[in-house]
Amino acid sequence: MTKHAITLQLSDDLFKAVHDLATEQQGTVAEVVEHLVTEHLGSPKSPARKLPRAGDKLIFALQKLLFRDMAEARDWADLDDRMRKHGYYMKITLGGLALHTETSGKRVCHTHDLGFSYGTFVRRFGPGKPKDPREL
Repeated sequence: MTKHAITLQLSDDLFKAVHDLATEQQGTVAEVVEHLVTEHLGSPKSPARKLPRAGDKLIFALQKLLFRDMAEARDWADLDDRMRKHGYYMKITLGGLALHTETSGKRVCHTHDLGFSYGTFVRRFGPGKPKDPREL
């Protein structure tokens, strides 16, 4: 398959978010963009992996538990500490910022399900990412 070069202009925040995602996935920005476009178009080359969405009752309970901490966190480190108090950590995924349990590492939901997208945190805290406790 022939590949073509393109130029893509992104805002600083969006570029930093895509760059952080590429770093997290140990790939390149081009690979992340290609994957997202392929997934969006539904190409058979890379069928979109549909993860089960957390139930509404779980989302509501997590919102009640975590909303104040997510809203009041001052920076990435403070957000990490606040989530850890509840037994969770966050990790960048292709779908955004995902909430995981500390005990099993299992993905629970995306933070945008709780009202806080990765972009929201990047605008508040600047570029960066939450710490994965398994990488410390």
